[in-house]
Parts: sequence; structure tokens; C-alpha cells
Amino acid sequence: MSRRSKRTDPKSGKGAPQSGKPERRHPPRRALAPLPEVVLARRPVSANPTPVRTEAAPAVTTATPNAEASPVATKRAARIVGAPAAVDEAELERRHLLSRLLESEGPAAVTRAANAYRKGGFQFPEEQLVQLKLLEHSDEAEVCSALAVLTSLLDQQPPIKLPVFEQRLKRLEDGAEEAETRVRAAELRRVLRT
Repeated sequence: MSRRSKRTDPKSGKGAPQSGKPERRHPPRRALAPLPEVVLARRPVSANPTPVRTEAAPAVTTATPNAEASPVATKRAARIVGAPAAVDEAELERRHLLSRLLESEGPAAVTRAANAYRKGGFQFPEEQLVQLKLLEHSDEAEVCSALAVLTSLLDQQPPIKLPVFEQRLKRLEDGAEEAETRVRAAELRRVLRT
């Protein structure tokens, strides 16, 4: 009989050709991990449970002379903490306009956001991030006032975002229309280098 004519039963494994290799065994399957136990946390039961009162009775404490304060007398009362004071509409508007200014990119967007902030009746805060953004304003009067504020701020604190700071000052030094703006930018750039 030839190999082709020999019928094999794949399910029973009878009649399968033996190649001399031992049968490959698969490792036994692992048992499923047990589910974790769920434990509910509860407050511990106090030694002296206090009865629930339906009426609000005033707390009466009696002071005993020459005695330490008893645990009953020093029982703390529950406090109700109110929500923080609501911020008025003007402050919310100021925060919104300031965040819009800080998130704006490019001279046109910075100019629009800064003008909206000014139109709201607010003064720009004397912070480096805000004044650094104002260096991109299209109005050179705003840029000059930002340069003056930045000069005073750099006397008190180190510069932040130094590469951006230098880049904007260099752009102002090279391309500003007014000579005063170019001079102030050059002076501030020299201060940054030292």
C-alpha cells in the first residue's frame, strides 16, 4: 500500500505516520485568577454612641474645677463651610480677555486681543509673560510701554523665555519704525546679555 492510499483519521490519530519524534505537549492551562474581594469602608462604631436628636438643643457644658476637660465637654461641633466668594463679572471678563491675549499667536492676533483688553477698561499686569506678548503689538506706543515695564521687571527678576525675548527684541531693534523703540529694544537686549 502506498502512502496516498492509506487513509488516516485526523481525530483519532490512528494511522498517522510516526516520524520518530516525541509528541509535543502543550503546557497545562492556568486556572483563572479569583475575583478580588470588595470591602466596604465604614466608620468605626464609637464606644459611646450618641443618640440622634430631632430637635436642636443648646450644648450645655459644665466646667469642673481643677479637672481636665472631659471628652464630652470638648466635643467638636460640625461646621458648615460656605462656598468661596463669587467672582464678579468684571473680574471674569478680565481673566477671559487676559487668557485670550496670552494664547494669541502673531502680531495681528496679539493686537486684536490687547485692544479688546484695553477696551474693557483694564490695565495690563506688570508680568513678564504679558509684557513679552505686548512686544508683538502693532502699535509702537504699546510696545514702548511694554519695553519700559520689562526694563523695570528685569531689575527685580531673571528673564523668562530668554530665546523668545531676544528674538522679539532683535526684531524690534531691526524693524521698528520709531528710533526710540529701536533704542529701547537695543538697550534691553544688552541688559539680557549681561
